[in-house]
Amino acid sequence: MEAVKVFVLTVIVFGALIFVHELGHFLACRIFGVKVNEFAIGMGPKLISFKGKKSSTVYSIRVLPIGGFNNIEEEIPGQKSGKESGEENIQGEAFPFGNPESDPTAVTAEIKKGQYTFSSRPVWQRMIIIVAGAAMNLLLGFLLMTIVVLRTDNYASTTIYSFYDVESGAEISEFSGLKSGDEILKVGKRRVHTGDELVYAVFADGAQNLDITVLRDGQKIVIEDVTFPTGNEAGIIYGIRNFIVYAEEKNFVNTVKQAYFGSISSMTQVFDSLKGLITCKYGIQHISGPIGIGEVIGQAAKLGIDSLLMISVLLSMNLGIFNLLPIPGLDGGKFVFLAIEGIRRKPLPRQIEENATMVGMMLLFALIIVVAFKDIFTLAR
Repeated sequence: MEAVKVFVLTVIVFGALIFVHELGHFLACRIFGVKVNEFAIGMGPKLISFKGKKSSTVYSIRVLPIGGFNNIEEEIPGQKSGKESGEENIQGEAFPFGNPESDPTAVTAEIKKGQYTFSSRPVWQRMIIIVAGAAMNLLLGFLLMTIVVLRTDNYASTTIYSFYDVESGAEISEFSGLKSGDEILKVGKRRVHTGDELVYAVFADGAQNLDITVLRDGQKIVIEDVTFPTGNEAGIIYGIRNFIVYAEEKNFVNTVKQAYFGSISSMTQVFDSLKGLITCKYGIQHISGPIGIGEVIGQAAKLGIDSLLMISVLLSMNLGIFNLLPIPGLDGGKFVFLAIEGIRRKPLPRQIEENATMVGMMLLFALIIVVAFKDIFTLAR
């Protein structure tokens, strides 16, 4: 029964993130008058579907709760619409605001002219359509973070109240040159504005000696070579916070500050993870796919709604940023192709883009399969 609850909760969370992502593409298409043939959540055979009366767009939920797509209207093969043909038929969907004609024959004629196709739009409009999905995920992450902040009773500042020994828990008057009352401004090269940013900065960089910039008695000073306690998990060494900070007053200004910098911190964590993968700091054992993430979602749900919301924030930011990576097959890869088209004043040959996309998708699917087996093996142990 517990496994079923986790599965359902995971499907709901992923479904919501995917829906918001595809909705971004969809709305951008509507704004720029590009027709969408189908708006789908999930993959595989259709489970539920219906057609919009005015737009003729098919809205569907499919059997496999993974992914989603917008099937955007493209040019008829071999036909041009005032631009060079050869555009890729991207996964995305939309339709102009309402049906321009009541006569379906007239609508078909207009589509054949290329009036409502993705390729007929200027490059800048197509670029917006491509990034709109990721932008919606980032916006959702910010909104969820705002909810988390609003539910928080006390906001953590960056001003130190006291120190303690990590092993014994005994209170310490000062630590490695830092003193109670110091307002921490920078941890190494990272600027910090909230207590959560401060904790993450120590966690991420505290495995090595750090220069800490503080505001003490109205003066900005740098405490050099501060050494925080460390921990080790799965071969990754991390810093441990050994101090308590003062609380901030819960008012409008601090709420906005906490929500904004909390969102920025979440995005920073995603970028740091990607950097760690590229630099081989993290290996395949540190990557999780839908199965591993489902387990984390289940654990977060047991801790309460706030933990579940925070996981959802990170997942939404992750989905948005990952999709913007310049990898063929992802939105970022399509954006790069459009940027090249804008510079060249003409699209790349269709074959080049299709081949690059195929290779990118094969590599992504291979990674997904490897990570899935790793997650299954980890859960089975």
